[in-house]
Amino acid sequence: MKKIFFLAILILFLSVGVCQADVYNSALNKNGFVSVHAPNYVQFYDIDATNITAKFRRLSDTEEKRLIGSVKESYKKAKKIEKALSEGNFQKAIKEDADFLPTHIKYYNYYVQKQDYRSALNEMISIKRINSTDRILNDDIVSYKLGMLFYLNKNYSTALTYLANMPDKHNPSEENLWFALSDIYSHMNKYELSKSFAEKIPPTSVNYAPAQEILYDDYYYLGEVSNAERCAEFLVKNRPSANNYLRLVQVSSKDEQAKMIMLNRAKDLAITNSDETSLLLADSLIAKIEQKKIDDAAAKLTGFVEKPEWYKISNEIASIIRPLELSSRQEQFFQSTNSCIASFKGEDLKRCFDYVNREQEKLTAQLMEEYRQAYEEKVREIQELQRQQQFFQQTYFERMYMDDFFYLRNPYFFGYW
Repeated sequence: MKKIFFLAILILFLSVGVCQADVYNSALNKNGFVSVHAPNYVQFYDIDATNITAKFRRLSDTEEKRLIGSVKESYKKAKKIEKALSEGNFQKAIKEDADFLPTHIKYYNYYVQKQDYRSALNEMISIKRINSTDRILNDDIVSYKLGMLFYLNKNYSTALTYLANMPDKHNPSEENLWFALSDIYSHMNKYELSKSFAEKIPPTSVNYAPAQEILYDDYYYLGEVSNAERCAEFLVKNRPSANNYLRLVQVSSKDEQAKMIMLNRAKDLAITNSDETSLLLADSLIAKIEQKKIDDAAAKLTGFVEKPEWYKISNEIASIIRPLELSSRQEQFFQSTNSCIASFKGEDLKRCFDYVNREQEKLTAQLMEEYRQAYEEKVREIQELQRQQQFFQQTYFERMYMDDFFYLRNPYFFGYW
């Protein structure tokens, strides 16, 4: 009799729960019946498990009145949380329920939109932890997004733990995954693995051009120079930049004249884009080619020759001059030496080289003097500032001493009278 009574009570309890879910979802849920095992909040949120979004569906007063029990309490809590989120008060929303999945989903998307990938990563870590209990989202997709966020934060080894096996599982974008894996393996110096993924990306993909940059590095370090040159030629044509022209020069099979054209183009782009690193590298490679012309011309001369050498000048002034000024000085130097080589031979060429050397010495001496004067002026400014600080400090202590002396002579001010 007791067993029959217990079974009757259990059946009645389950029937009430199922009926409640059926009535609620028939009126509100476009996706049909929601399992009684799912968290209550899924009944008033539209959750996109692929893109990881959660949209709150506010009920009418009549619909809210029909809610009972824990579902009603969950809805009230969700309303409070949504109000806090609409006010931008994340702390208040978290205080209401630190493990409320829609809150973390919304803030994950907020941070992604702001390109704050560190904060987005923290939210996705919370999403993965909470979803292990709620089981609303596809865990493979959550792991994929978590791995991509570790990648965007340049934590390559951790990103790999989530993404390495993803090619065999469902993920939102194979091409994005291939690109991420190729970049990760390239940063870890695993160029063969990097190449295997970068080569999968088709020319129609938005990832194709950036993948060619990764492939260039892979081919270059693997010694596949012709493939690296092919990548560099594509990049120069489709993504012209100082860095890409420098890449092409590095692996080009063309002669020095053609390389000089590329280097001058790299230099122009570097100056236009204020890219001092590329400018210095382009000038270094230009100087190598131009200095060889001087060395070859000097080698044909007899007797003592004081040939102009840019590297000596550069080493002397590089630390006290801006890259753009250094570049201009280098250009003028080689214009002078090229003019000598084109216009003179024999002893006349020696005298021309000697003239260039003397002019460069004057320019260097003038630059050094300007630097010395500027340095001394800066030292004087610092000394004057220190003197003023010492004066104010001394005045302050003298005033403190006089105040103490005054109060000691006038006890009235201590409140004794």
